Amino acid sequence: MQLALAEAGQAETEGEVPVGAVVVREGEVIAAAHNRPIAAKDPTAHA
Repeated sequence: MQLALAEAGQAETEGEVPVGAVVVREGEVIAAAHNRPIAAKDPTAHA
């Protein structure tokens, strides 16, 4: 959860909606990201 909150904080720093997401498989983080639709000019670039 801390990593997801950190990703959300990064999104907010970049002027995005503060949403972060983390994918964990068998206890291992395999992906982490944050919202980027404004910066990417892509309405599908959500966390």
